[in-house]
Amino acid sequence: MSWRILVTFALAALPIVITPGTSITLVAQYVSTGGRRHGAAVMAGTATGHFLHATFATIGLSALIMASATAFTIVRYAGAVYLVGLGVYLLATSGRKPKQVTGAGSATPVRRVYRHALIGNILNPRPALVYLTVPAQVVAIDLPIGAAAFLLAVVHTALMVSWLSVWTQIISSAKQSRLFTRISRQFARFGGLLLIAFGVRAAVGD
Repeated sequence: MSWRILVTFALAALPIVITPGTSITLVAQYVSTGGRRHGAAVMAGTATGHFLHATFATIGLSALIMASATAFTIVRYAGAVYLVGLGVYLLATSGRKPKQVTGAGSATPVRRVYRHALIGNILNPRPALVYLTVPAQVVAIDLPIGAAAFLLAVVHTALMVSWLSVWTQIISSAKQSRLFTRISRQFARFGGLLLIAFGVRAAVGD
């Protein structure tokens, strides 16, 4: 396999990874209130979304959505509504005190965090467009479209996990300070407002 393919995929995925968006906002919010396990749940949900986008691109579903103005608009507005709803949820729960989530009782909250990250990623047209266009650039280099799409998902996920792991560690460490405890509610409110802003931007277009 050519290193040029890996570099192409890495350069395509990197802007999505480092640009502030739903995943980093969810990590900031959920790690501050629940800990590293919640950060891992965000990463897992986002990674699942990457591989689903790869699957959709392989079977042609992404192409169908992008080719249909109506279908694309529906997906875009669905994503916008979800992000706004998630932002409202974070605002509504921002008054809760940060707590360590341990033991069997954490199963349901962690699943909920995973679901939020997964749905937020799936309803985002930006990665869908990347998975539709970038793999096609290397099909001519004796790499089937399916293999190219899943290789992109692997590279994208590796970059995403590395980036979000750094932020998870930073936020988790800061969480131990009294200052962080005092500002955590304002931090949660900011995260909720940020998701609402992302939703509005998705609805009106870039």
